[in-house]
Amino acid sequence: MSTPTPLVSVVVPMYNDSRTVDLCLRSVLEQSYPAVEVIVVDDASTDDSAELAAAHAVTLVRAERNGGPGGSRNLGVRHAAGEILFFLDADLTMHPDAVARAVEIFTEHPEYGAVFGVPDKEPLFPEGAVGQYRILQYHYWRKSAEGLVSGGFYALGAVRRSAFLEAGWFNGALRQTEEIDHAERLAALHPMLLTSRIRGRLSDESRMRPLLRKAFVRSRLRVPFYLGRGRAMQGMETPGRAVASALAGLAVASLPLIVWQPLTALITVLAVAGFVLTDLGQYGFVRRERGLGFLAFFTLAHLLVNAVVLAGLVAGLAQFAVSGRFRRMYTLDAALTRDGDGAADGGPGGVGGGGGGGETVPGAAAEPPTRARRIARRLRTWYGWSLIALAALWLFYAVLRRSVSGRWHWAILLDATPPVFLVAIPLLLLVASAAACGRRRRWAAALALPPLLLALVTGSGLNWPALWHGERTVPAGALHVVSFNTQYWAASTDVDRLYDLVHRQNADVYLFQEHVVWQAGRGEDGYLRLDDDARLAAEFPGYHIARRGELLTVSRFPIVAQPAVGTGAELEPDAPFGRVFARDKVLRTDLQVGSKVFSVYNVHVTVPLAPDLDPFSDFDFDSYFRRKFDWRRAEIRGLEQDLAGNPHQVLISGDFNASASMRDLDGLRDRADDAIRANNDFLPLSWKFSAPAGFDWDSAVNRSFPFWRLDWSFTVGPVRVHRYDFRPTDGISEHRLQDLWLSL
Repeated sequence: MSTPTPLVSVVVPMYNDSRTVDLCLRSVLEQSYPAVEVIVVDDASTDDSAELAAAHAVTLVRAERNGGPGGSRNLGVRHAAGEILFFLDADLTMHPDAVARAVEIFTEHPEYGAVFGVPDKEPLFPEGAVGQYRILQYHYWRKSAEGLVSGGFYALGAVRRSAFLEAGWFNGALRQTEEIDHAERLAALHPMLLTSRIRGRLSDESRMRPLLRKAFVRSRLRVPFYLGRGRAMQGMETPGRAVASALAGLAVASLPLIVWQPLTALITVLAVAGFVLTDLGQYGFVRRERGLGFLAFFTLAHLLVNAVVLAGLVAGLAQFAVSGRFRRMYTLDAALTRDGDGAADGGPGGVGGGGGGGETVPGAAAEPPTRARRIARRLRTWYGWSLIALAALWLFYAVLRRSVSGRWHWAILLDATPPVFLVAIPLLLLVASAAACGRRRRWAAALALPPLLLALVTGSGLNWPALWHGERTVPAGALHVVSFNTQYWAASTDVDRLYDLVHRQNADVYLFQEHVVWQAGRGEDGYLRLDDDARLAAEFPGYHIARRGELLTVSRFPIVAQPAVGTGAELEPDAPFGRVFARDKVLRTDLQVGSKVFSVYNVHVTVPLAPDLDPFSDFDFDSYFRRKFDWRRAEIRGLEQDLAGNPHQVLISGDFNASASMRDLDGLRDRADDAIRANNDFLPLSWKFSAPAGFDWDSAVNRSFPFWRLDWSFTVGPVRVHRYDFRPTDGISEHRLQDLWLSL
């Protein structure tokens, strides 16, 4: 007894497809499977598509008005008698065995509700570059997603009639996204397969403008679908491709900034690189198929399409926020209030099937989720995607900041983040990812982990040795050194308090920065020499004093040499004080300590920016940051060069205006040892930003706890640091005092 052959109804919706409909219908009528009926639905075409279709042995159904692809398919189903509904768009042709393969799969897997095919990598017609791009992208995405899916490809796919009616009809109100809506309902009831056993050839958009318009509209209309269901479709829509759209938008948005700041091109390059890496297999496939020349075009076209997709999503989010109708466009009620051709005279749940069989739709009247559950689902979805977006942005910032730090004058704006935040924020995102659901949890964690590791290995400011060493003893005879940025020699408090603080330290060597008079309101011209030689001699009897510009070194040990260093060596002997203050930022004094010469460098590297500058003024920030950057680099390099030729044991200490995460001090770290290993603080910090006086938020910002370590001490040679602490300064300065005990 032979197995019965189920009738297959091929439903072809058609609207102005005169270019392709003849080829499409020929491919259907030439199928190897014997039991096929063909229903062509003319969706009120304005060309001669209907006449061309009528020339074939098909059932031609004409819609009274244009109802879109969903309404056309519904109308075709109402006129179909087959057990299997094979949907085929009129711009596609199917391989001769496509219907037979679909029936075979349904026979092998009775549990499947639908099987969808994969278009060939060759187009239906010879296409231009845009058409070739679209066909290759379509083919690769679907070929790479073979398997069980939740998203449907109804342009080339078969659905069991019973499963179709169980899931409900296409929502006739949807014009561009009716497929994802129906497939979601169908996938909730039956497995759906995407397979290359069913093949066809496609003719798609061959011009960029309509392609971009379609990408924008479809992505905008997907927003309420994603937010309502709390997930993307299984198959082609991967988290990596969502990230790719975000990176494409960033790359395109950064392009105009290159005119204003050429180094912004680095952002574009990094964004494009990340964009390609998210779907590297796709680009390898294109290169193998069409070569490197077409790959370049493909990448640019795909970048532009993804940027437009992101713009559509943003527009959709805005519309979702203000339009209740937009938010409800995918609700089950909307699908149930329209019959098979999209008219509002009955629900699909009770509409008859093909041939007027009077079938009902089991499960169509399922209760929709309660309002509370819908809100909770949306909040959970928003939380997960927001977390992924934040983690992705932070990862981009962390990589960009690390890449440009110490190499670009505008990088200081990226480097201003306290190093502890570089650890705390990704750690917080990592912890927060545990509250996300499903794949969003894994993606959020995967995006938060790299910047955390980057911060830990490249400059977190954390002092790990403090976790395992205890209080250290200071041997007899150790040298006591104090280094202190005095904030314009205690100009905001009282100089007597400064001397009282200094004398309580009873140090052998004092390294003072900002020993200067500062007159507010005059900018960089407001620094004047402090004429207090007599008082210095009185306050430090028996000490040896060296001063240059703002730098003051006071030592119990004789000063045997005071060679100029770096930019200071380039100044003329009679240079005015203002120029010396601005350009001589390293004071080297060679001290005679017993039988050894000990070189001490008193350092105050130029500050990279002024926090009180008005960002909305006409001030030339580019020139300002560039000049400061060049000065800082020259000062640090001059110090490094002097160290290279110095045969003595060395201490370098002062205010470097650089945090642990900035790369300005990388060269110095390679040549010298950071004294921080002798410090017992796990998070050693030395500077706080005080808000400008008179600001209402001064009390919130001007706290005693700092967020940065800008003050550093390094040693070169056999110098042992026994203890290194940051001491409070009784409100005299924003900086803490560096207190060192060491032996030569």
